[in-house]
Order: sequence, then C-alpha cells, then structure tokens
Amino acid sequence: MNKRNLFGIFVVLIGVLFLLDTLGYSDFGDIIGTYWPMVLIIFGVINLFDKSSAKIYGMIALILGIAFQLTNLNYFEDINIWNLIWPIILILIGVWLLVPKKKYSDRVSSTNTLNNFALFSSAKVLNQSHDFAGGDLVAIFGGIDADLRNANISSTKPAIIDAMVAFGGVDIIVPVDWKVQVKGIPLFGGWSNKTQKNNISSDDPPVLIVKGLVMFGGLEIKHRLD
Repeated sequence: MNKRNLFGIFVVLIGVLFLLDTLGYSDFGDIIGTYWPMVLIIFGVINLFDKSSAKIYGMIALILGIAFQLTNLNYFEDINIWNLIWPIILILIGVWLLVPKKKYSDRVSSTNTLNNFALFSSAKVLNQSHDFAGGDLVAIFGGIDADLRNANISSTKPAIIDAMVAFGGVDIIVPVDWKVQVKGIPLFGGWSNKTQKNNISSDDPPVLIVKGLVMFGGLEIKHRLD
C-alpha cells in the first residue's frame, strides 16, 4: 500500500473518530490532545521505509513526534525538551547535507502516468513516456519536481494532471511545444503558468491540462529548470 492510500485511510479514520466524539460515543478530544504526536511518529516511520523519500524529513518528524509524545505523557517534567531536540535536528541536517545524494537522472520513469505523493518529503521524477496521459501529484508539507521535457503526448486527447498542494510546492516542467491549460482553486496559495504560447508552431499541439487544488503552497508549470 502506498503513502497516498495510507494517508487517505488515516484522514477517514480521524473523521470517523471526530464524528463519534460529536455524537457522544467516544471522548476523542482528550485522546487526540494526548496522543496527537503519534501522527508525526507514523509519518516519520513511513518516510524512513520509503525508498523514494528523503530520510531527513522522516527522521525529523520521528524525533519531534517522540519528544512531543513523551512530553505529553509527563516523562520530561524537569527537562526542557527543546534544549535537546534542536541540537539533534541540526546535527541530522548537517550529516544529511554531507552525505552524497542520488543524481536527478537516477529518478527516471517511462510509465504513461505520474503517481507521486510527497508527505513531509520531496520527490523528483524525469518522465520519458512516449504516450504520456497525465496522473496525480500530491505534495503535503513537501515538494515534487516533475520533468516532462522528454515525454510525448501521442493521443489526440489532452493529458490531465491532478495536483494537490498543501503547505508545499509542485513544479512541472513541460516541452516548449505543449499547450498548457491550468484550472484550479487557490486557497491562501497560488498557481502560475509560465509556458510561452508563441513557442507552439503546430495548429494541433499536444495539450496538457493541470487541475490544481493549492492550499498554503504553490503550483508552477514552466519550460525549464530555474
């Protein structure tokens, strides 16, 4: 099961518990007030075991979750936990910066659709499909870079990308001869289409439609990496 499905199950579960609390069948308010750091712990563990995610985000989420949870359970009554957390996080970030990273070209995909979900992490994909059809991009407290410059839309129907951004960012890089249409709802966020229409020489160019829901983040479509 991928992270997107796990996150969907988690959201449904939280909604059900809140509904039961409202109806008087449970005392979910007190439970969530004590055990909400488990959310960070679960996300941290998921990211640590996900090969496509940056492990630094998982480590930070896991450390913060454990620290908050132990504090809520009164394990650090005489200790200022923040004095311990921040040095550890700084050390982890420093080590992460020193460790060599995989090159961008290592993340190559030839599938016809995108299916990327970044939660407290980042994802980069270079798609080289000869029959690109669209897909889903979801970034929540994270970022996604999707490079489609070597992809091709062979169908006469538009390729459609559904993008959801919350407290993060998504960049989509497309070929210069593609016609891009953006439809979306920005809520305390924004999207921008920086593609140039004058680069399109064909009367019937490949069409990419990006449908975006952007909340406290950004969605950008352009021709090249900045």
